[in-house]
Amino acid sequence: MASPARTPGSHPATRPADRWTDAFLLITATFAVWGVGLIVLTVVAIATPGSGYPDQAKALLKAMGATVVGVLALSQLYTMESAMGHLPRAGIKIRQLMRSHRWGGRIALVLSVVVAYFCIVDIGAPTTPVRGFVHAIFGSTAFAAIAIKLLLIRFRPSVAYRVAPWLGRYAVIAFIVVWFSSAYAFFTNTL
Repeated sequence: MASPARTPGSHPATRPADRWTDAFLLITATFAVWGVGLIVLTVVAIATPGSGYPDQAKALLKAMGATVVGVLALSQLYTMESAMGHLPRAGIKIRQLMRSHRWGGRIALVLSVVVAYFCIVDIGAPTTPVRGFVHAIFGSTAFAAIAIKLLLIRFRPSVAYRVAPWLGRYAVIAFIVVWFSSAYAFFTNTL
């Protein structure tokens, strides 16, 4: 018996992907590849602290990693705010937004942990006391906010529905402050 004929677009698998979805996935994939490359370079530098790269190259590596984390954090903000209906989706499907949010978050979290570890054990905090204090406070509270968010999602989903978006927004702000207090200062030669 022949299967019934489907009209174009009647099944999600037969619908062509729209251009916005393709563009968003390409951008996310590009940053993911860049992030993985930075992780590999960072691990190599951590394996031999104080050698392998000149200090300027280590600082550049940290600044590049912090930049990727900052961009991924902004991407996280966009995907979740769009999925929640607070920002226009630009034709991107909810399923694609959520998949991008999950994978972008995983990559951003792994890269931010590696950069933080690299910063702490090899390069250190920013040189000015105020910048160092701001950097440390916002860096540590960003990780705390993400940890609380993930714990709520896992163990208290009813509470997470109300609280997790605010924790995520705070984490984005914190990562941007961390970027300004380190990578921006590196790129503008104001360290």
